[in-house]
Amino acid sequence: MKKYISIFIFLLIFKLAFSQSYCIPGRFDTNYAFGINEIDTIGEIIYGQNVNWLGQNVMLDAIIAHPNFSLDSLNKRPFLLLLHGGGFYSGDKYILKPIIMDFAMKGYVTASISYRLGWNTGGNPFDCNGDGYSLVKAIYRALQDTKAAFRFFCANANQFRIDTSYMFVGGISAGAVISLLLPFITQNDINSLYPNLVNELGYLDSATNTYKINFRVKSVISSSGAILDTSYITYSKAIPILMFHGTADINVPYGTGYAYSCPNYILTQGSYEIMKRMRNIKFPFELNYVPGGGHENFYPIEYLLKRTTKFLRRTLCNEGRQIIIENYTVLLDTNLGYIPKVKNNFLIIKNYVLYQNYPNPFNNSTVIRYSLPEQTKVSLDLYDITGRKVRTLIDEYQRSGLYSINFEASNLCSGIYIYKLTTENFNDAKLMILVK
Repeated sequence: MKKYISIFIFLLIFKLAFSQSYCIPGRFDTNYAFGINEIDTIGEIIYGQNVNWLGQNVMLDAIIAHPNFSLDSLNKRPFLLLLHGGGFYSGDKYILKPIIMDFAMKGYVTASISYRLGWNTGGNPFDCNGDGYSLVKAIYRALQDTKAAFRFFCANANQFRIDTSYMFVGGISAGAVISLLLPFITQNDINSLYPNLVNELGYLDSATNTYKINFRVKSVISSSGAILDTSYITYSKAIPILMFHGTADINVPYGTGYAYSCPNYILTQGSYEIMKRMRNIKFPFELNYVPGGGHENFYPIEYLLKRTTKFLRRTLCNEGRQIIIENYTVLLDTNLGYIPKVKNNFLIIKNYVLYQNYPNPFNNSTVIRYSLPEQTKVSLDLYDITGRKVRTLIDEYQRSGLYSINFEASNLCSGIYIYKLTTENFNDAKLMILVK
C-alpha cells in the first residue's frame, strides 16, 4: 500500500510541476531574459474592421513584440494585450510601445491595439455637456474590438507562438475600463442595461472580424480603471486583478461615482469597490493606491512595471494572494494558496455542496457559498431556530458553478439560524450563529 501511495504522490507532484510550465527561472520575472536587439516587432497588423461613431468604415490594427523565435527555446509563451487610455476619444496603440517592449524582453508575446474612438463629448467632457449614451456606445465599440483582437490572436497563435491558455489583458484609464469589462460582463448584462445597443451596433462576440473562437483571459491589469458594477464579478467568473489608482481621481472614481464626475455620464465602481468585492469572494487581487492621487501618473513607470511583472508571475506560478499597498507601504498580504481553476469562465463542478458560512459566528454580515454541477432551480432559505422561515435569499434557476452570497443580517436578532439549500436533486442545511 505504501508503494502505491508513494507512486500516486510522485505522479501528482509531476503533474503539478509540469502543468505550470511558465513558472521557470530566468523568464517572466523582473530580470530581462532578452536584450532590446533580440526582440522582433511587427506594426500595422490588421485584426478587423468596423464602422466608427461617424459612420465611417475603419481598419483596426495592432503592434506586436516578442522574443526572436530563433533565440527562444520555448515553443509557445504567454500573451499580454495592452489597451491605451484617452477617454474613448483619443490615444493610439503606439503610446504603449515602450511597455510592450519591456514585457517582450521578459519573454512574453505582447501587443497593443487601436480600437474605435469617438463620442459626443460636448467639447470638453469635464464640462458635463456630453452625451452619456454616446459614451456608452464608445465603450461598447471598444469592447467589441478588444474581443475581436483576442479572437484574431487566438486564430493566429501558431504564427506568433502564443499559448492561448495563458492570455492576459491590461490597460490604462479607458483601456483599464475595457480590460475589466472583458472577462466579466456578458451580452445579457449589456442587454439588460441598454437593450437597444445590440440592434444599433451588433453583438459583442461577433463584431469587427469573423473569427469564431472562444477565449479566456487569466488575469487583468487595471491602472485608473473601473467596472459598471462589481456584482458582475462573481466567484464563478473571477480571475486575479491588479489595480493602481489615486483616491482623488475625478476621471474614473476610486470608489463609486460617475465618469468625469458628471451625473449625466455612466455610473462606475472603481478599484476600491473592486477590492472589496474580491475580498468578499476570497479571490486573489492586488490594489496599489495613493491617498489624494489623481488620474494616472501617481506612480513612476518603473514601479508599475515591477508590480505588474510580479503579479503576472504569481498567476503563472498559481500563487493566490490578496495584497493592499498604500503608496509603497504594504497594508495587507494574505496568501490564499492556489488560484481556483476556471474553465470558460465557469468552475468545473462535479458535486452539489453547501459550504459552511464564513465567518461563523458573525456580526451583521457573512458569506454563504454553494456549488451546482448542473443547471437547476435553486432555493436558499433562512430559518430561525424554531423552524420559522425568516428570509428567502435565492429563488431562481442557476447554471452550473460555484456561487457566493453576501448575507446581511443587520435587521435580525442575535441567535442561531439555519440556512437551507434546495434544488431539484439535492438539499442540505447548516447552522450559522449571529452575534451582535
